[in-house]
Amino acid sequence: MKQRFLPLRCFNPILLVRWPFLLLVSILFPICHSASAQTNATHLSDHKPLMNPIWEVIDKLMYKVSKENGKTIYTPHFPAELQRLDGKEVTLKGYMVPIKPGRSHHFFLLSVLPIYQCMFCGQNGIPPMVEINMVNEKKVIFTDQVTTIRGKIYLNAKDSKRTEVQIH
Repeated sequence: MKQRFLPLRCFNPILLVRWPFLLLVSILFPICHSASAQTNATHLSDHKPLMNPIWEVIDKLMYKVSKENGKTIYTPHFPAELQRLDGKEVTLKGYMVPIKPGRSHHFFLLSVLPIYQCMFCGQNGIPPMVEINMVNEKKVIFTDQVTTIRGKIYLNAKDSKRTEVQIH
């Protein structure tokens, strides 16, 4: 039987001494970290809870799922409460989520959670988001702080390349 050796450039003698410790840390850290992250949301001091009545209505957006020619089709369903906001001017606080790289943006998403927090962790799945289109393509410099946006809500059921709830 032929022995296999690691090339010298891949060998790290420190790992021989530390591997039991590294193994223990790699097993325990995710368990401890995820348990604390899921059970107590009040420890998050890097953002403010922003859910308000407008965000709660936006969060009621649902989808009708159907099949067409073997493809799954998701059609937005706007409850009456959300339809009443269509064309109305609102003021909404949230965190910027850029769609394209860069420092300044005229087109981005606004979320109740900061971009640096996992969008899929925590409570109840993906947080509500709206598409923001700045008037006259005015650019806004990205910030990880709370941003206040004022504009008219538009509900989009036709353009699948755009989000369903937009503010212009």
